[in-house]
Amino acid sequence: MKIVVQKNLYDRSLSVFSEAAKKYSIGFLLTEVLDEVAMLEYHHAGADCFIIGAEAYSSNFYRALRSGSLVIRYGVGYNSVPVELCKERRIRVAYTPDTLTDSVAEYTFALLLTLCRHTADLDKSMKSNEWIGVGGIELKGKTIAIIGFGKIGQAVARIAKYGFGMKVNAYSRHFPKQNNLADFFSLDYKQVVKEADIISLHLATTPETKGFFNKERLSLCKKGAILVNTSRGELVVESDLYEALLDNTLGAAALDVFVKEPYYPTDKVDFRKLPNVLLTPHCGSNTKEANDNIAHTVIRNILAFRDGKEITLIPELK
Repeated sequence: MKIVVQKNLYDRSLSVFSEAAKKYSIGFLLTEVLDEVAMLEYHHAGADCFIIGAEAYSSNFYRALRSGSLVIRYGVGYNSVPVELCKERRIRVAYTPDTLTDSVAEYTFALLLTLCRHTADLDKSMKSNEWIGVGGIELKGKTIAIIGFGKIGQAVARIAKYGFGMKVNAYSRHFPKQNNLADFFSLDYKQVVKEADIISLHLATTPETKGFFNKERLSLCKKGAILVNTSRGELVVESDLYEALLDNTLGAAALDVFVKEPYYPTDKVDFRKLPNVLLTPHCGSNTKEANDNIAHTVIRNILAFRDGKEITLIPELK
């Protein structure tokens, strides 16, 4: 069985994929990210299963796939996949839920601590032979507003509350099954963020949440608050966030995700130029543990596809 996979994803989970190749006689065909030409050449030669990352492939790519083909999203977010087009074309789309919760939650705090203690700047100064101490802030006693209280949001709350002694405010569009992790829970965004020192984004991307963090909602945040986004770039109106950081409505931001990935700044909005912004290239889930979890789920979907069994389809296509 031939499977087309992005080379960077194959390399992340090399041991799992190489073992599966031997055990199940799977042939992995490697392509570069967004190399639709190579992917479709393999498709024309008979490959009907594709493993993709978070990047958005063109509608022309999906229109060129045969009905019944399977696209497996290596990860949990599938906002870059044109779901309606896949429905129309009868293309199945799988994903790997519950595989990266802890990695993303931990990375949220890696970014937050880097901002609060100026770790990146201190490292840079030391490597420039400078001995310059910069004061930071503690997390203990601070209030964190967790926007989106699903599994990742709750994992962040657990670390914040029990690891750092923070007060946890939580916002969700629906009441969660359990909310004992939150010191304060509300369906009212304004009430959740108004006294929060840190805002951490964990909403799923839907038509209702796309552009959720706009000028109006950012203005409701506490003056000088820190924003961390390890969820999805589409949640944020980047021009509005840029202005909020520029005029110090927000004190700082750590961004691991962007509207367009790889990140391409514009003349008017370039987060790289702001000293109060920390940027990383969508790697919150990129740990050995998460990658192995994801790869095992990918393999189960490949075998289910081969054997005509149940696939872990995204909810919209079940």
